[in-house]
This record gives sequence, C-alpha cells and structure tokens, in this order.
Amino acid sequence: MEAVANLAPWRRFDGYVVLTVLALGVMLRLIYFQDMPYRADERWTFEKTQAVGKEESFPWKGMRTSAGVHHPGGSIWVFLGLAWTTGAATPDQLGLACQVLNSLALVLLAVFILRCVPGEQREAWLWALALASFNPIHVMLHRKIWPPSITPFFVMLFVLAWWYRRRTLGAFFWGVMGLLLGQIHPAGFFLAAGFFLWALLFERSSILWRWWLPGSVLASLPMIPWVLYLAGEMQSGPVGARSVGQLVLPKFFVRWLTEPLGFTGRPNIGADLYDMLRYPLVLGQPTFLVALAHLVMTGAGVLLLARGAWWLWRERRRWSDMLRGRESSTAFLTVSALWGFGLVFTCTLLPIHHHYMVLAFPFMFLWLARLALASNHLGGPRWLDGRVLLLALCVTHFVLSLNYLGYIHVNAATLQGGGYGTPYAAQAPTP
Repeated sequence: MEAVANLAPWRRFDGYVVLTVLALGVMLRLIYFQDMPYRADERWTFEKTQAVGKEESFPWKGMRTSAGVHHPGGSIWVFLGLAWTTGAATPDQLGLACQVLNSLALVLLAVFILRCVPGEQREAWLWALALASFNPIHVMLHRKIWPPSITPFFVMLFVLAWWYRRRTLGAFFWGVMGLLLGQIHPAGFFLAAGFFLWALLFERSSILWRWWLPGSVLASLPMIPWVLYLAGEMQSGPVGARSVGQLVLPKFFVRWLTEPLGFTGRPNIGADLYDMLRYPLVLGQPTFLVALAHLVMTGAGVLLLARGAWWLWRERRRWSDMLRGRESSTAFLTVSALWGFGLVFTCTLLPIHHHYMVLAFPFMFLWLARLALASNHLGGPRWLDGRVLLLALCVTHFVLSLNYLGYIHVNAATLQGGGYGTPYAAQAPTP
C-alpha cells in the first residue's frame, strides 16, 4: 500500500507543504480560543488545577468515568502540569494551553515526517498531517480541557519511541510512554497493549525487550495507588458499562472508517448543524457553501472507500503480508494501530465513544492516505485519482472546520445542544 512511483516533485515541496498545513492547522486550533467547550468535566478539571496545593492535597485519582470508576491520576496531573508551566488562572487560559499542546502535536508530527520517515514512505504521512490538521471532528475535540483531547502530543511521543524500538533508548521510552498514555486516559492502555501484542506476534525477535520492560515498570510506579483503588472496586463488583453488543457492532472499526473522512457533525453542535448548512452568509443571504462542502466530502469519502475496498479485494492474496505489515515501518505501525489497538479495545467490551478515537491520531489518517494512494493502481479517470480525492477531503474539511468555528463564535449564546455545548465565552460568569 505504498505510494506509487514518481515522488520527486512531492519531495521537492515537502517543506512548503508542511509549513502551510501547520499554519492552517494551528490557526484552526487557536482561533476564537475563548469559544472552547466548557461543561461539567472541563469545569471539574480547571477547578482542580486551582485547588490542588492550596485547598486540596495532591490527587492520586482523576475524575469518575462513565464506567463508574475513577480515571488514573495522570488524567489530572497533566493538567496540573499545564497550569503550573503556563500560569493559567482562568478556564480560557487553561483551554488555550491545551490548544497549544495539540498544536505542538502537529508540529511534532511534521518534524517526525521530515526527519524520521524515509522518503519513499513520506507522501502518505504528509497527507495524514493535512487530514489530521483539518479534520472537523478532531479540530473541535482538540479545543477541550479534557483528558482524551490532549492525548495527541503524547501519542506522538509514543510513536517516536516505537519507531526506534530496536534501539536501547527507543525500546525503553516505548515502554515508558505506553504506560503514561494509559494514565492520561485509560484507552491509552489498550493502545499500548495493541502495539505490544502486534510486536510480540510478528517481530518479537528484533526488539530489545530487556529495555522495554524496565521502561514499562518505571512508568507504572506512579499508578500503584490507582491500581490498589481499582482492585478494591473490582472486589465490590464488576466495572459497569461492558456490553457484548460491542462485538456485534464493533464501533472502533466503524469509527476508524468514518471519522478520518469527517463523517459526523451532530456530536459537535447537534441540531444546529441543519442551520449551519446555510452558511456562510453573505450580506445576510445564505450561500449553502457548508451544505456543498458536506456533499463533496461525502462523495469523495464514499469513492475513496469504494476504490480502496476494491483494491484490497484484488490484493486478497497478500492479506497475510498486509496483516503483518511487512512492507515497511509505516505499514507495520498502521496495522498495529488498526488491528492491535482495535481488537484489544473491542474485546474489552467497553463502550467506544467517538472522542476515544482521538487516541488514534495520526493512525486513522495515515491508513486512509495509504489506502487512497494504493488504489491508484486500479487506474481510471483522473478525478478518481487517490490524490484528487484526498485533496477534496482536505479542502472540504478545512472549509467545514472554519465554518464550525465561525458559526459557534457568531451563535454562541443560542446553540441548541450537541457535544460542544454553550461555549465558555458565552457563559455567564459564576458569582
């Protein structure tokens, strides 16, 4: 599934492409920063950052999850660290710190692409950077004071260590980052377990496990109090929220297919999506550019998946090699995330909400880009070219993200619902 030949023109413009994409992606994360979501979870987290060390002692547990148990302590420690390093004393200041951290995740991804990824594998990564920068679902989620929302930077540190897993420091920090990810958000444990499982199955002889293990042990020490707490909770009864239905409808794989295409809007602004389809307004008149962008995005996404599925079917004799990711480091990373992370998470029988897929940054986008480029081997008219379809997605994602932010800014006080809620800037100050 590597890109087709003749990549010299793309390599020549790598730097310019990256700088442009980064500038636009960072803008989408920082513009109107005071319009960030601010609901119960965000409020709890901010208030903790202001109370710990003054009115409260150091916390060894995070907030309570939907499964009825508390998050690990790392889920609040990372915000304590952000508040301490930036001096954030108001919710919007802490929100801005989170948005900057997610912007740095894009920068780290770009540096990784240009410095670590071999030239023949780079094009798919560049497309992944653009898709991750502009994807409206991730742009909205990257603006929150929320444990899953700030994981991209730490996932990139995990990827960087994993990439050099055959070296001493790489193996050591791969172990460290896997356990730290899980302490920031429990889904990180499943991500780390998935990568461990795939490496154990398909390349265990080439990894320095004697360095991975002490890294994992070292990173696990801060979570001992939480593990003891969790053990006590398990004795009093099983953790709730598990359902065999997760195996019937494996939401991880459904979301893996749809979210990098941008196929969801309602979790962001709910019923207001239908009003936003009229935007942007010019002299008070609707242009329906947002509706057109949705149509183009949907068409490009359906065509991309259809061509990719047909290409995969034609290559079914190579499925075993694809599953093992034998083509390249990029291929092995992608299948470790898709099948390792996906199967482990699904088999927990826990609910897989759309915001958990933030931990699949940048894997989903990389998989989609590689599939689009590989489907070029099918031939066909120019408008079906994988690069054309990816470009259509990038443009429409940017347009939609910009319009989401603009719509929220203009209509902040009258938003009807959805996952975003009333933005912080529009909320009355607490007396």
